[in-house]
Amino acid sequence: MLAMLTPSGRRQYAAAICSSISVLMAGSTIGWITPILVGLLGPDSEVPMTADESSWVASVIEVGNFVTPLPFGLLVDRWGRKPCLLSIAPMYIVSWLLVLVTRSVMVLYFVRFVQGLAMGVVFTVLPMYLAEIAGADIRGALSAFFQGMWYMGILTEYCVGPYVSYQTLAYVSLAFPLIFLLTFVWIPESPYYLLMKGNEEKAGAALAWLRGESSAACVAEELHCMKMSVEKEMLKKGSWNDLVSTAADRKALLIVLIAALAEIMSGITAILTYASQTFGAADAKEGLTPDECTILMGFLVLVATIFAGGVVDVMGRKPLMLASALGCAVCELIAGIYYFLQEKTTIDVSSYRWVAFSSITGYCVILSAGLGPVVATFQGELFPSNTRGLASAVVAISVTISSFFWMKLYQVIADHVGIYLNYFLFSLCCIISSVFILFLVPETKGKTLAEIQCDLNRAHPPKKTARSGTTPEAVL
Repeated sequence: MLAMLTPSGRRQYAAAICSSISVLMAGSTIGWITPILVGLLGPDSEVPMTADESSWVASVIEVGNFVTPLPFGLLVDRWGRKPCLLSIAPMYIVSWLLVLVTRSVMVLYFVRFVQGLAMGVVFTVLPMYLAEIAGADIRGALSAFFQGMWYMGILTEYCVGPYVSYQTLAYVSLAFPLIFLLTFVWIPESPYYLLMKGNEEKAGAALAWLRGESSAACVAEELHCMKMSVEKEMLKKGSWNDLVSTAADRKALLIVLIAALAEIMSGITAILTYASQTFGAADAKEGLTPDECTILMGFLVLVATIFAGGVVDVMGRKPLMLASALGCAVCELIAGIYYFLQEKTTIDVSSYRWVAFSSITGYCVILSAGLGPVVATFQGELFPSNTRGLASAVVAISVTISSFFWMKLYQVIADHVGIYLNYFLFSLCCIISSVFILFLVPETKGKTLAEIQCDLNRAHPPKKTARSGTTPEAVL
């Protein structure tokens, strides 16, 4: 974090903050539903709906999230990272205006779908933009802005939602895309993308701005290394086949999918969406209200994410991920036991409501200090330039499917079996994830994007041809 004090660090952090307002907007759409969900199901609802309809309002955002990763995985290499990110602002503006002027369940479905479209763009494009603008020494910290601003958006809705009207909350949410447009428009394009398009002059100017007062010689040397790396990676067109054409490509895709699915299959989106209801289900005669519990949880999660941004480039990616997965498993197991005793036995656990709050909050904090920020880091740094857009699309689609699965199934399981089963399943997923992390995930701390690609290819050297004893690359 000390890098933020240097001129070079300040420029990179400024770019990361401005670009990450895009994921803050996405977080606000996830957090928005949490404080209003109880009210939407109440007798004085602004938009009367059934419990089943409310679960669709919560989860249909993931349907939209499924649509955009694939086209924008291609467009990000044609339009550029910056234009793709800027394109989401109108989507969010339209969606919040619809919330303000309509009172229909069907319109809310459409609003959530549009917000999902924008979220899909963010999850596909932002991780690669953050990785490409960052120096090797602070890439983990800058990539952590993805998770940090995500939780900032959620926390804002948690804090404001319970105390303002339905319309006022929509106005607050509408402010975020306007701020994004006014700030990110001044930030440069990724120098990697500009080199991919053969525009070395603009790439040099963008890199010089990002590196602040770094010497011209240092900037020129880094630009040269970037250029060599991009030229090598762009020798292949970047087709779908290139995602799995070599052992190194397959390993990179597998590692990022494992990291991303480890986070989502642990239940984070469902837990954050239904937090107020879950805390409300933990019977208590005194103490914090469910909304206050949710706000406190959101604050602690944000603090944990900031902490992770400061240590991910010191401790490394793999130790944080492994410790996080195991810690999450323990916390969710405890939460599952609490709700099992409450729902399936005659034991009075109302005096131990703090156990439910502590275990669920502990899970969210531990996830945010490890698995959460590392996923965005890996997504931006493990894929080569020629397939980074397509690979990000595959990861985003996989995350969307699993997220939709849990967000829709959570309420169904809670209604027909019990909340406890959700947490037992989440805990099991964390245990399985920790095994994969232990044996498959590499360490990338302190390495440039070019060095990471070299490491992946060295781990899986090209096979020699039987006829000449040379590698296929040498034959070519």
